[in-house]
Amino acid sequence: MKTFQCKNNGILLSQCIADNSTFGYFKIKKLISGGEVKINGKRTRQDVNLSVGDEIIVYADDKTIELDIVFHDENVLFINKPAGIEVQGLKSLESMARQALRNDQINACNRLDRNTTGIVCFAKNEKSYNELLRCFKHHLLEKTYHAMVFGVPKQKQARLCAFLFKDAKNSKVFISSVKKNGYLPIETTYRVIEDFGNHSKLEIGLVTGRTHQIRAHMASIGYPVLGDGKYGTNEINKKFGFKTQALCAVEYKFRFENTSFLGYLNNKTIKIKAPF
Repeated sequence: MKTFQCKNNGILLSQCIADNSTFGYFKIKKLISGGEVKINGKRTRQDVNLSVGDEIIVYADDKTIELDIVFHDENVLFINKPAGIEVQGLKSLESMARQALRNDQINACNRLDRNTTGIVCFAKNEKSYNELLRCFKHHLLEKTYHAMVFGVPKQKQARLCAFLFKDAKNSKVFISSVKKNGYLPIETTYRVIEDFGNHSKLEIGLVTGRTHQIRAHMASIGYPVLGDGKYGTNEINKKFGFKTQALCAVEYKFRFENTSFLGYLNNKTIKIKAPF
């Protein structure tokens, strides 16, 4: 249960709840329509306008995520993202970082899938934001991931080349070994770190960084990421006990020029341990 008071005249109940909790938009709408909210002691199912001083009671647990900051200075911020949270949007890692550090200029410079864990890069000001976007666009950094996959690749390390098509409507991508209309080239590297017999832990590098690239690319060669319900197999995921994809962004290494605004980060390695 969460209790708070309205501080703005005329604000919608849903917005007031959003400002005072970590609940997402659809969760808030569901709470209101389900009668889980009281205004001044009276239950409501309508998203009404409030008055200053109205007491709001929300009958649900508000689980605030504590930010796991890996590195930060006056220009950049790196956060270890847990599974189950978006990088951008309402109640995202970006919005939480802005609120926690009281800096509305914080902007995410790269994204991870909702259930992929690991390092996300943020800029703290406009100048560093533009420089970091340039860095990501021109591949001036090395990104390393760790993944648990079903099976053990016969080749202990390889560089994979293929083509990827993004079906935005269905939020899914498709991989082809040959060039087709609408398909973009992708390159992924991997190295087997540990062999567990029926599954393995891989170190994976992104040469290109496209939507769902690692998950779809590894699945296309027969080694799906464990816990991946979209490109893997539910039966296998259930057997291994992974509820979300076992994929983590563990290391970034930047290649800034000495003349760059962020040149002092050249060759700096930002690193964490994978959670599995």
